[in-house]
Amino acid sequence: MATARARVVTTYPMSPERMIDTVAELVGGFVARGGPPHCSAGTAEEVPSAPAPYHRVSVGFPGVIRDGHVLTAPHFVTTEGPGSSVDAVLADAWSGFDLAQALANRLGRPTRVANDADLQGGAVVTGQGLELVVTLGTGVGTGLFWHGRLAPHLELAHHPLAKGQTYDERLGEAARLRAGNKKWRHRVASAIDVLYSLLHYDQLFIGGGNSSRLRGHVPDGVTLVDNAAGILGGIKLWEQQAPPAADATRPSPPEPAP
Repeated sequence: MATARARVVTTYPMSPERMIDTVAELVGGFVARGGPPHCSAGTAEEVPSAPAPYHRVSVGFPGVIRDGHVLTAPHFVTTEGPGSSVDAVLADAWSGFDLAQALANRLGRPTRVANDADLQGGAVVTGQGLELVVTLGTGVGTGLFWHGRLAPHLELAHHPLAKGQTYDERLGEAARLRAGNKKWRHRVASAIDVLYSLLHYDQLFIGGGNSSRLRGHVPDGVTLVDNAAGILGGIKLWEQQAPPAADATRPSPPEPAP
């Protein structure tokens, strides 16, 4: 990255309004200093500035996205973060929310939104065969690519992995803190075996905030990728054939339920 990043710790629960306000504040701060951002949502928004005015926006979101609409926001709807109880009213507010359009209206720029793991994968896949991208951070993200084309998103993080626990529950940040890095690395290695048995991928890429904790502990055929791939993936998002980006000329989406 050519410039510094700004980090804002995610607060829970995270409503659509709060996320949009947070992104808008970050954008405003960078624009005021002459450096507009690319934004991604997750454990923290990482927003590197750039020296020229920005004309479009790419957003990585930790949940299922379809045509700019949120289908799931599994971490944002929890009362105190992953593993805590779910706010049913907030879950309903996120479900179907047109995030791309809401951000386009607020920022005044054409906007595309994608799952954060899919976004990162777009920057690192080689376009050869079946490639899997796994991100390890607050939770677990996955993106699957066939000859460089993004496959329909699979939310494997919420699928059972072992001992009645999901990928998120065994490999997420809360699990790492409880288990310690050594045990957590063993769990990651076991998950890699499971994923290979399931998908028989040709190449596996692991990114996310906790991927650096695996250096020196991954098997052949696994590539660790830097978080900067998320920014590069945001650029790639505009090079792909996709539904029209949300622009600021369309009406605002309905306000989420309070």
